[in-house]
Amino acid sequence: PHCRGCRACLAVRVPVLDFVPDRSQRRCLARNADVDVRVVPAQRTQEHLDLYRRYLQARHPGGGMDDHGAPEFEQFLIGGWSEGRFLELREHATHRLLGVAVTDLVEAALSAVYTFYDPDERARGLGTFAILQQIAWARRDARPHLYLGYWIAGHGKMDYKRRFQPLQGFDGRQW
Repeated sequence: PHCRGCRACLAVRVPVLDFVPDRSQRRCLARNADVDVRVVPAQRTQEHLDLYRRYLQARHPGGGMDDHGAPEFEQFLIGGWSEGRFLELREHATHRLLGVAVTDLVEAALSAVYTFYDPDERARGLGTFAILQQIAWARRDARPHLYLGYWIAGHGKMDYKRRFQPLQGFDGRQW
């Protein structure tokens, strides 16, 4: 972004070979040991759309996204502008969809676009779990980085990104 007079947004990435989960992240992995993870094509299903809408209504009420339907889902999460995949998180025993991490495949990296998950499963830490799984995916594919998008220091909804260390920021010239 290029906001006049502002340089708050910082592009950030995780060098996946240097990443070691901290104690909290290891607990998150253990808490979600019953979750099956699979990569599927980025395409809208009714199951994906229903979960996305429940997530937006619970997490962003009145924020302008909470009334998104199929067209907005397609434009925001699929679009023709990327080579995207969905990383599905499913409860092993029931095969119930718990979350989806929308992920772009870019040269030498994965890019975390957006994650939505069952708002009733908040205690699982599915957002954190999804990033940990994207890091593992990048490692398996020999992609050295996972891009987490933009970060603004002190911003409540972006602060989770600083927990994935080492976190590299781009200052406009170098990482």
